[in-house]
Amino acid sequence: MPDRPHGPDKQGNAVRTVPNSQFVPAAVVRRNNPSDLVELAFASENHELVRRLVCQSLASIEAVVFKSAETEQTRLLRGAAAKADHTVLLSIFLCLLNVDPGLKEAVMISASAPNKHKLAGMLQQLRNTLVVDFFTDESVSPAGFNHACEDLYIVS
Repeated sequence: MPDRPHGPDKQGNAVRTVPNSQFVPAAVVRRNNPSDLVELAFASENHELVRRLVCQSLASIEAVVFKSAETEQTRLLRGAAAKADHTVLLSIFLCLLNVDPGLKEAVMISASAPNKHKLAGMLQQLRNTLVVDFFTDESVSPAGFNHACEDLYIVS
């Protein structure tokens, strides 16, 4: 079935329609810095990147805090990270971002210059409010925590 004219668009060009079987969506162009780790972490297609960052952060915490010894808690978190969906994995990442100076440094280094201020504001609120609420208020789900962090990042 050939495409059919549908009338002019705002610029006066004819708009054409095609059957669903022939529809090809336009390519999505990302406008953000592709190395901005926080922005990348929020996108579910970067699940493996977030998993790798979580595992590196756990290793960093073990090296600095526990003198390279694996603890019950880090073992459990590593196991959860290995099989978690993106929502849970992102929650773990954001909580680790609150406590691991190595992860904070990696995130700050990766941030574009205009986003460094935004990231600093997010990290302060993450520490002072969001993580505290997440761990003390049972009504805050991992998805709710993630959305609150993403909203804070966007608004900061």
